[in-house]
Amino acid sequence: MKGIDISSYQPNVDFEKVKNSGIEIVYIKATEGITYTNPLLKSQYAGAKAAGLKIGFYHYLRANDPILEAKFFLSVIKGLSSDCKHAIDVEVSLGQTITKTSSNIMQFANYLISTNNEVCIYTGDYFYANNLNSSVKNIPLWVAHYGVAKPDAANYIGFQYSESGKIDGINGSVDLDEFSSSIFVSSIPPITPVIIINIVVKAFQHAVNLVGLKDKNGDKLVEDGIKGTHTNEVIAKIFFTNGSHNELARWIQQRLIALGFSCGKTGADSYFGVNTLVAVKKFQTIRALKPDGIVGPLTINQLLK
Repeated sequence: MKGIDISSYQPNVDFEKVKNSGIEIVYIKATEGITYTNPLLKSQYAGAKAAGLKIGFYHYLRANDPILEAKFFLSVIKGLSSDCKHAIDVEVSLGQTITKTSSNIMQFANYLISTNNEVCIYTGDYFYANNLNSSVKNIPLWVAHYGVAKPDAANYIGFQYSESGKIDGINGSVDLDEFSSSIFVSSIPPITPVIIINIVVKAFQHAVNLVGLKDKNGDKLVEDGIKGTHTNEVIAKIFFTNGSHNELARWIQQRLIALGFSCGKTGADSYFGVNTLVAVKKFQTIRALKPDGIVGPLTINQLLK
């Protein structure tokens, strides 16, 4: 499917002409960092919506606290409907190491996933291959590479092949893209019998894999978003309380925050401290569990709902 991505550099877009030119999908820049909002966001959204185009939003990731950036992005697009996965635009390292850049992406992605949003990464072929590690390579990819028939990346759901395209209805140049249907939210094809893919479960599976928890066979979980036998075997092993510190603690915090239980000013910082303990006890009380502050199988199952 043909698509474009736009920002404040494309004012006064005639979206009817854009659609009539064969474009089906338009990605709109929403935010950057923790302060910048595209001043044309609302008008571009309204125009694309009125023209019947499929819409996606992207955030340009900077070197701030990725959770704060994720919260800012979601606050700006609140009330706007998206047909496509939210895109995390990361193009430069900003002086950060590969590990730090990748960690920022993962934290941003996990926060969005914990709030029931689907995500993808937008970046260039070279940056993807050389500046990101394997921890983010399971996130769907929208890749840019100009002047080639196809990108170097083996698996991708979007391919930006030009930054100087000409489209009727847009003055000046615009990025041109080709997307597969996987760019859409809830795009996983139905299976018979129907298996529900849950992005909260998928984020949980990723977190337990990061901390080394395994099923009864000694295997890592398949990160498929299906709460089946092997995932339940891992859930049965979980015992978390005050003082814990790892990515599973961060997932617990992200779920608490998403469900309305504050973990303090530091948010999902991966440290199970006093504020998180208080949040867990409040959550357990609301869900009719023993409010002991211990995150075991019963509490995990409630957090997964």
